Amino acid sequence: MDQLTDDVLVEILSRVPYRSFILCSCVSRRWRDLIAHPDHRRKLPQTLAGFFYHASTRCFVNASGTGPPLVDPSLSFLPVREREGCSALLDGCNGLLLFRCFRFADPDEFDYIIINPATQKWVAVPVSRRWSNRVQTAHLGFEPAVSSHFHVFEFQLNWDENGDDEGDDDDGDGSLLGVKIYSSETGQWTYKQNGWEVDVTLDPEFNSVFVNGILYLVATECLIAAVDVDGNTWRIIDFPRSENSPFYDTAVGFIDLSQGKLHLANCDDITGDNLAIWVLEDLNSEEWTLKHTVSFRHLVRKRTVHFGYDEFIVVAIHPDRNMVFFVFGDKKKLMSYDMGSGEVRVIRILGQGCHEHYISYVPLFSEASVGGQQ
Repeated sequence: MDQLTDDVLVEILSRVPYRSFILCSCVSRRWRDLIAHPDHRRKLPQTLAGFFYHASTRCFVNASGTGPPLVDPSLSFLPVREREGCSALLDGCNGLLLFRCFRFADPDEFDYIIINPATQKWVAVPVSRRWSNRVQTAHLGFEPAVSSHFHVFEFQLNWDENGDDEGDDDDGDGSLLGVKIYSSETGQWTYKQNGWEVDVTLDPEFNSVFVNGILYLVATECLIAAVDVDGNTWRIIDFPRSENSPFYDTAVGFIDLSQGKLHLANCDDITGDNLAIWVLEDLNSEEWTLKHTVSFRHLVRKRTVHFGYDEFIVVAIHPDRNMVFFVFGDKKKLMSYDMGSGEVRVIRILGQGCHEHYISYVPLFSEASVGGQQ
């Protein structure tokens, strides 16, 4: 193998099954560098590996549903303090994970930690906060094809500093005040006041999409709220609605980036009997295109479901394929639906103790993003 040129070795690696490819990055520094090189990202397999979720402990299930986890969900490579303190996985973005890490000395005090499981590198964000309901929602922004730097968005809510949201009106109403944005390039936090001109309520368990330097989030008001990394551009995108379509009114949806475009999965809030997949062809517009519909009877053999709640939760739209992943029922069945073939498949029964927050994971073998500690 040492005699092979880089081009030949990359060609061989591109034909290796995904599970074996994951192990190849550990063979030697040369192999790891080839896999991590930006010029090879399009050729080498870097696609959806699976999902993090929480039961009695943090777990990981492969997207294939077979074999042992491709990722060690315990993150055993971390030092003891970080491994035991990182109890809250908040977000994932293009191979990086955002954790809230509580301190042993003061369990109400926490830091943020960014982890790349593929390279086993991690870095602490230079901030120390005391826990309160003001800072319950945080998201990660990272585009390795554009920049090696990441951003953390910490949304500030109008609750009292002690986190007691059950008191009188003076304790606050939970409305959004603004956002603190951390840049790994500058190493600084900046604060920007809320620039959305309508009421926006963020649920910490709703996913986000980061593309072209803008973070997109689903609000409980059935709209998409967006803010850029500088906190200067604030934008609202309405959910698709048409009086002439069965999707005139909608439930809270799920957004994801698939094949380079923003996708939205939701259902008809009137009849509740179809899953719809919409695509925003142009991020600068608000023109949604209805890409696909399928009945819940076909997916789960029920005419209607409680979409977005315990019963039926969309957890991913495949980044490269026309495929939707969702969790259904009391036993939390992780399932997939192929929009092309119509095939519905049960991937894994996660169990009744499984929590709602699911984080999809695509490995990133570049070390430039988190070159911190190991």
